[in-house]
Amino acid sequence: METKIQRFGSVIGLNQEKEKYYRDLHEKVWPDILEQIHLAGLQNFSIFITKLEGKKYLFSYFEYTGNDFASDMEKMSKNTLMQKWWEETSSCQIPLHGNSGNNAWSAMEMLFHQA
Repeated sequence: METKIQRFGSVIGLNQEKEKYYRDLHEKVWPDILEQIHLAGLQNFSIFITKLEGKKYLFSYFEYTGNDFASDMEKMSKNTLMQKWWEETSSCQIPLHGNSGNNAWSAMEMLFHQA
């Protein structure tokens, strides 16, 4: 059975005063966090940073290879270490468009993909 890959992109602001801490966290991602990402069926997880009009933004991209995205994300969200990781990283982020909590990142529509 061929796995259907779902692709996700999202964006969030970056608190420039906490940029170094955010970079430090991702330079040495906790091994258990990497395992949770893998168990949730996520692959090719990437975070990019850019500066637009004087503000910093983060863009994330990942591919989902599981069968039930909502269920896998729910399981991951209940992991206490993942909650701690999100607590650390969310203090560095600035949600856009009134988003908050686990939905702080603004989802983006995929317009084009070349395989």
